[in-house]
Formats: sequence, structure tokens, C-alpha cells
Amino acid sequence: MRVLFQSFLVAATFVIIIFIAFAQDVLAEDVENCFLCHKYSGLGIIDEEGKKHLYYVNADSYNNSVHQNIYCGECHDDIDQFPHPTAKKVNCATECHLVDPSNNKTFSHAKMIEEFKLSVHGELKICQLRDTCDDLPTCTYCHQNRVHQPVVSVEEGFSGIAQEIMDRCLGCHENEDWTRFFYNHFTHRLHKRRSSKRMVELCSSCHEDEEKMKRHGLEVTGTYRDTFHWQSIKYGDTNAPNCITCHAPVGFFSHEIMPKSDPSSAVHKNNLINTCSNPNGLQQCHPSATASFAKGKVHPSGVKAQLLNLKLGKIKNKNGAKQGKHETLSSLLAEKAQAELAPIDAYKANILWLIKLLYKFLIGGLISFMVLHQILDYFATRREHKKEKH
Repeated sequence: MRVLFQSFLVAATFVIIIFIAFAQDVLAEDVENCFLCHKYSGLGIIDEEGKKHLYYVNADSYNNSVHQNIYCGECHDDIDQFPHPTAKKVNCATECHLVDPSNNKTFSHAKMIEEFKLSVHGELKICQLRDTCDDLPTCTYCHQNRVHQPVVSVEEGFSGIAQEIMDRCLGCHENEDWTRFFYNHFTHRLHKRRSSKRMVELCSSCHEDEEKMKRHGLEVTGTYRDTFHWQSIKYGDTNAPNCITCHAPVGFFSHEIMPKSDPSSAVHKNNLINTCSNPNGLQQCHPSATASFAKGKVHPSGVKAQLLNLKLGKIKNKNGAKQGKHETLSSLLAEKAQAELAPIDAYKANILWLIKLLYKFLIGGLISFMVLHQILDYFATRREHKKEKH
């Protein structure tokens, strides 16, 4: 009995030691103990407007993300009690405890945010002109806390850690944790943040919203989906340009996109040739682009889009007249077309319309002739068979 009791004490002591060691590892990863609650996948609320807010955080994903060395409280600095009320929106300009190894200064996104505020998407320009600050994209609208995607082969773009590369790094850099983190960070940046199709969808989520664009005096860009560029993206052409390819090419930055009227904009008339040719860029665009070529409309806001909206507007007004009421055009693009459609554009559009109509008649006539030919041939064949029987 005494031997059994001693064995039980040894086993219990071993279990307690294992538990303490495990607990220390967990606490080392979560010193603020946030995962005490946020580890549950069902944690969330439904607000007064009926929107669901999920507060679950996957610990494994977070600990392998680009923010893995940032404590929760460094961003959510308004949380000072437990249980805590709803956290305020995070200010991405807050200084972190991390030190930038390139200059030994405390790291912060403040510089990038100040540049963003001056851009076409920034509040310093938009909010001063119109009361439309809620329309502006925030940091987290475009950015997520992405999981590291280090590559095995830069050429092939496979994800994963190449151990032979890590071994060579560790030959000089003895601190394996630091070396692994640096390797992850550097190779993660070799990946595209998102595919061209996802990039277009992200930008279109705002720029195809007609009401939102009307508040800012902008044209909707839904007509981009009528272009060859979009068709190439849709069918997986890796060389096809997305929104950032043109609005923030080599030499420009996505956080500093300016209106096309600004000389520092990539789509300003003086910069279009360089933007279309895209020298030193990853994508081979139009290296021989000329001034005439660069004048072409990437978003068909010209003849095609204008006349389409005018036609739709006329149909809408005609239907309204039949019902005893007159409806005004709601499309900003159609309103601009009425004021800006040049005579030469209308003339070109009429020529294109006549050619299109001619092709319709030719194709329709050819198909009709073929069908008629087959029908007549069928009856002729039947007559021949009947004659042979008699």
C-alpha cells in the first residue's frame, strides 16, 4: 500500500511539473491573458443594428502573423480592466515596443498614415470638402493581419521554409528565433498581397457604388469590367494589370494615390506614357507606348459608356412618360455624358453603331440562309428517295 501511495505521489508530481511547464509556455505567448476569453470561436455579439461582431482570435494564426511580436494591449491601449467594455478602433499610428533594426527607432506606421491622409483617399482632403468621412477606407478595410508566407523557391513561388537556406543563415546569425523571424518577414514580402482579381474586387467594392461615388463627384468604374484588361485578369493572365498596376506603378506608392489632375499622380496626363510602359516593373505592359496610345480610356467612360447610359436614361424616361411621370437620370455618368459628349464622339459612335448593325444583319442573314438551305436540302432529299422507290 505504501509503495502504491509513493508511486501515486511520483506520478502526480510529474503531472504537476508538466502542467506548470505547459502553463509557462502559454503565459509566455499570452502574457496579457487575452486568450482566456478570445480563444473561444463563438465569442461575439450582435449589436443594436443587427450586425454580428466576432471577437474570436486564432492563437496559432496570430503567433505566425506579421504582428506576432506585438502585444494586444499595444494596439488596444484603451483596455485597462477585466472584463472590459467594447474596445475602441485601433490607431495604427501608435508606436510599438518594437525597434526598427534599420534605424534603431521605435516602430510606427505614423509616417505612412500621414502620407495616406494627403492622398485621394485621405481624410485631410475629403473631409474638408465634404461631410463624407464615413466613405473613406480605413487601414483594416484593405489590410488584414496576414499569416507569414515564406517561400521555398522564389522562382516558383512555393510557400514554406527552405531549411537549407535557413541553415546557411544560421551559419552567421546564431540567434535562431531572430533569424527565423527575419527570414519569414523578408520572404513574406516577396508574395503579392492579393491576386489581381481580388485587388480589382477590393477597389470596386467602393468605386462601383454609384451613390458613394456621386457624393464625391466621381464616375463609377464598373465599366472596367468591359475592358480587355479585366477579361485577361478574369481568365488568369498573370501579366494583366489591376488597379494598383496603373494607379501606383514603379516609383509610386499605393498609400499616396493622388487625383488624376495632380501632377504627382501616376495617371496624370504627363505621366501616362511612363505608367503605360511600366519600365522596371514586374509586369510587361506597353513598352512602346506613345502619347496617342496613352490617351486611350482604360475605364470606358467615353463614347461607349456615355451612350449606353444615355440610351438607358432615354428608355427610363420613355417608360416614365407612358406612366404619366417623368424620371430624371440617376446615373452620374449619364449626366456627364449629356454635358460632355463631343460631336466627334457622337459621329464616331454612330459609325460604330452602323457597323454593328450591319454585322448583325450579315450574321443573322447568313444563319437564316444556312437554316433555309438545310430545310430545302432535306425536302429535296426526301423527294429523291420517293422517286427511287417508285
